[in-house]
Amino acid sequence: MKFHLKEETVELTKALTVAGIIIVIVCFLFSRFNEIFYWVGKFIGVAMPFIFGMAIAFLISPVQSYVENKLLKNSKMHFKIKRILGVIAALGFLFILVGGLLALLIPQLYASVTTLSSSMNVYISEAQKYLESLAINDSIYESIVTYLFASGEKIVTGTINGMQQYLPQILNYSFGFLTSLMNFFVGIFIAFYILMSKERFINQFKRALFAFVPKKVADYTVYLTNLTTTMLNSFVVGKFIDSLIIGVICFVGMTIFKMPYAVLISFIVGLTNMIPVFGPFIGAIPGVFILFMVDPIMAVWFALWILVLQQFDGNILGPYILGDSLGLPSLWIMFSIIVGGGFFGLVGMFLGVPLFSVVYIVVKTSVQKRLEEKKIQI
Repeated sequence: MKFHLKEETVELTKALTVAGIIIVIVCFLFSRFNEIFYWVGKFIGVAMPFIFGMAIAFLISPVQSYVENKLLKNSKMHFKIKRILGVIAALGFLFILVGGLLALLIPQLYASVTTLSSSMNVYISEAQKYLESLAINDSIYESIVTYLFASGEKIVTGTINGMQQYLPQILNYSFGFLTSLMNFFVGIFIAFYILMSKERFINQFKRALFAFVPKKVADYTVYLTNLTTTMLNSFVVGKFIDSLIIGVICFVGMTIFKMPYAVLISFIVGLTNMIPVFGPFIGAIPGVFILFMVDPIMAVWFALWILVLQQFDGNILGPYILGDSLGLPSLWIMFSIIVGGGFFGLVGMFLGVPLFSVVYIVVKTSVQKRLEEKKIQI
């Protein structure tokens, strides 16, 4: 004897089964959260060279495409030769960019540190004269000097204890820096292989996606991938050009006002300008500190110059270069920067804006589609 269940009962059973499976998976994940988090971090650490390689390939891929599709478009060279020349040009651009920045930064950093160290006695002497000018009588000056000398021993002892306490962390950071540097160089080789056969890798990804996922979901995944790539490309390239111009303008302004350490400070300002909204202010802090050691009044003028520069970038240069390519309101830009920075630091502050813009576009499109299906106008 056969039993026939109603269609509503079958659908309800399926829904309850799926909900039960989801609840079990969520409970399992929460109960093993620390263990899962540890193994995820372990996997990311092992896969870091490949992450570096994919990031490098993504960043320099426009250079490769420009060489192949623009410069060598009418050439009768074989495709493989064009590909090799394009990859070599992209990697060459990377080496020139990194090498040029290091060649520019390291001598300036060394000169700045040396100058600050050699001038420290002068700064202390000037501070002493300033205290003397503030002293109403000798007794007040002597009491200040006595207090400073009495506190000196505590400061030295505290510094030594602090060094002993933070020395393991300093060594860990040093080891992490060396590991990141090694991953970067390994990532360059991985990026070379990715760029040489990027069409094949993309085709393999699509084949696997359409083989194991329903076609509708696969099509939407491809759409999201293309949208994310477009957003990241437009944002990274546009922000790089914008930051380069801001760094140059900062250098020209500091040179006109005869401020010291113009190259070093302008490089820091241009680099941190890659971070939306907060970048110029983050980059201004080291510059204000360095100039304050030289001349406090000059530090104030520099802070005002950065404020003017930030207004120019935010209201004129930035919108002109980036346009409305992200389509993200100011409130959500602030939200994406704060949340991204809270989870992933400076990298999260930088990538949070283009990635959140993808989420914003997807949600906005879905909401509009559902309203049109319901024939609701708001």
